Amino acid sequence: MKELKKVLIGLVSIIVLLVVADWAVGTWSEKMYYSSKYGMYRRQVYCLKESNDELMVMGSSRAAHHYVPQILSDSLGMTCYNAGSDGECIYYHYCLLSAMIERGATPKMVIYEVMNLDAEVSGGATFTLDAATDRLAPHYGEYQAIDSLFALNGWKEKVKMLSKSYRYNSKLVQTIKCNFLPEKEDRGYEALNAKMNVALYEKDAAARSEGLKRAVKIEERKLEYMEKFVSLCKTNGIELVLCYSPYYHNTPSEGIYKIQEVAEKYNVPFYKFATDEEYDNPELFNDEMHLNDEGARRYTEKLIRKIHG
Repeated sequence: MKELKKVLIGLVSIIVLLVVADWAVGTWSEKMYYSSKYGMYRRQVYCLKESNDELMVMGSSRAAHHYVPQILSDSLGMTCYNAGSDGECIYYHYCLLSAMIERGATPKMVIYEVMNLDAEVSGGATFTLDAATDRLAPHYGEYQAIDSLFALNGWKEKVKMLSKSYRYNSKLVQTIKCNFLPEKEDRGYEALNAKMNVALYEKDAAARSEGLKRAVKIEERKLEYMEKFVSLCKTNGIELVLCYSPYYHNTPSEGIYKIQEVAEKYNVPFYKFATDEEYDNPELFNDEMHLNDEGARRYTEKLIRKIHG
């Protein structure tokens, strides 16, 4: 009996130490996360906790680099914030908008920058359900839409979220950057100031051509979330504009056409600029996927003219 008692006391002690360690690490990580002054975590905290902007720009890195809030605000007469986020697709942005609405910060207008991976299966770690839940983990238990996203991964995910430190796994380096390494931005807009390396682009032409030949697989759940996003806007009286901004020598893949079908189904404007000849100019690009600051300003102004009709 004495030996058994010692074993039980030892087990309880280990469990208590693990719980205390988890609480201590999680509490420190939480403090670091919420104190972020720069970068993706600062923008996320702003959107989920503070924003009350009338116009929100949403989408991937192409949103973050292609839409200039000051130009949009001056022209459309609305306060504006760019919530574009690298590597995140419709799962993430549906939750972001839904959470804003849940806390009473419903925007009047949303510009959503679509890309093929808002409808297609991603071949990497980004633009996935897991990428969205990982980014939103600090806010589990705060908003219904975020919790529902985690529920898609089953009951095991709920058990993991009982750990306070688990929510901040893999975030240490990025949290330090967001606290101590300033990033220049303007209301979420991240200007790119380089000019595209045309020689490098042409060198990689063969690899891109092979990539286009690969079979594209549609992720039906992403399309369901795209429809949920559109319905969320309509239900809450939000004017939604879907955009496909300029690429350099782009051929739209199937995912874009699937999103266009959703736009047509719900009678939502879908403005496609990806093959606009005005942007067939490497001087306007940072790389083949992203406009530089000069290109972004030209594009933002052109989009405004389109919105005004």
